[in-house]
Amino acid sequence: MNKSDVLVGVLGGMGPAATVCFSEQLVERTRAACDQDHICTLVLNDASIPDRTQFLLGNSEDSPLPKLISGARLLQSAGCSFIAMPCNTAHSLFDELTSSVDIPVLNMVADTARECGRRGIKRVGVLATEGTVKVDVYGKALRNFGLECIYPNAEIQHKTNEIINDWVKSGVSVPQGALADACGAMAAMGCDGVVLGCTELSVAYEADSACMPIAVVDSLRVLVDSTIAAAGAQLEE
Repeated sequence: MNKSDVLVGVLGGMGPAATVCFSEQLVERTRAACDQDHICTLVLNDASIPDRTQFLLGNSEDSPLPKLISGARLLQSAGCSFIAMPCNTAHSLFDELTSSVDIPVLNMVADTARECGRRGIKRVGVLATEGTVKVDVYGKALRNFGLECIYPNAEIQHKTNEIINDWVKSGVSVPQGALADACGAMAAMGCDGVVLGCTELSVAYEADSACMPIAVVDSLRVLVDSTIAAAGAQLEE
């Protein structure tokens, strides 16, 4: 694919801060000497998409799927070459979404699982929303690569929920060390590495990235790199 012909559709808003983080990383990680070396994107930051976790937990009958499909079709009709969706929980509806459009949708979860295998992480701890955990989004993907998926206990999940909902989604700064502590607790459970399986955790990661007690695979970073490759651009080393 010739980069000059590519328009990347970003199906975002889940949540808005994660979508902004994706766009920032896409700029930072694309090798570029001028504007024209960067990737053209059309970002749909649709914050009205119903809560994915509440739907998956059975606490809401308001399915996010119709909004996801309408957003994907809007990006397709605007001429996008493929779609990147920076939301792990929404990948629980990946098959239904991809069957509704005629352009590819990058699979962040599968690509993240593949990256764990590439890095030799066999026992993979997954920090994610309760919805992602309940429907085993990462467990299914990791097992496809022969990897073990380890989800948090109730205490670690509570701390993860706090980072996602009470801090990042609420626009509150995450206390330094909070994410590192959660990752350390997963290491204590016997994990070889941890997947940040919620893009709000990716937003929080920058503050703690230098003090992680275990190998971390950031799903948002994986999606950024997959987007750069799919668009035919070069990755900044």
